[in-house]
Amino acid sequence: MNQKNIEQRSLVIGCIWLFAMGVAALTAYFSTRLEALFVDAYFTLITLTTGLLSIVISKISTQVSKRFPHGLFVLEPLYAFFQSLLTIVLLLISLMTVSSKAYQYFVYGHGQLLNIAPVIPYEIMMVILSLTLSWFYQLQNKKIHNISTLLSAETKGAMIDGVMSAGIGAAAFFILFIDKKSPLSFLLYTGDSFITVIIVLFIIRIPLRTLKEPFKVT
Repeated sequence: MNQKNIEQRSLVIGCIWLFAMGVAALTAYFSTRLEALFVDAYFTLITLTTGLLSIVISKISTQVSKRFPHGLFVLEPLYAFFQSLLTIVLLLISLMTVSSKAYQYFVYGHGQLLNIAPVIPYEIMMVILSLTLSWFYQLQNKKIHNISTLLSAETKGAMIDGVMSAGIGAAAFFILFIDKKSPLSFLLYTGDSFITVIIVLFIIRIPLRTLKEPFKVT
């Protein structure tokens, strides 16, 4: 099996994997209405969409023409660039959304008690699935001597998804034990906002670093 076949097969398997994760993420969001889970679900679906695009790019990048005698391999670093850019935009939009929610609670007292209990088992499952997918992409890329820009981008995307899920799960576990009379009781209403802000600040450096890679001069 040649390098492109390995790459394309890996991307197809990854998209099937991501579709199952996206369905699970949306199910969890609609059952809890937690903003952090919406971010998690939306990020998974964005990763699925870019994964489908990566399959197309993988297939056409080897096509040669008079204008592109060496193929359209330039599409691969461009894909990594725009995937990272989309990730950053999504994270910033999420940050603004949850900041608005926290503002409404602290200024106007508007808020709803969070439904935390179902989050923990769901996030444990999502961490396992995301990190396994990231490992799978990395393993397949290693088979072809790490030359696939597409698999490298998908590896980082799946890892980000796993980190987000881990952060949400850990914070949900902490919030679960907060008493309504505790000084930290505000987290029972705004906890998902704080979770999202912390996750965004922690992981945004990954797509920022990826954003620079296509322009490195070697």
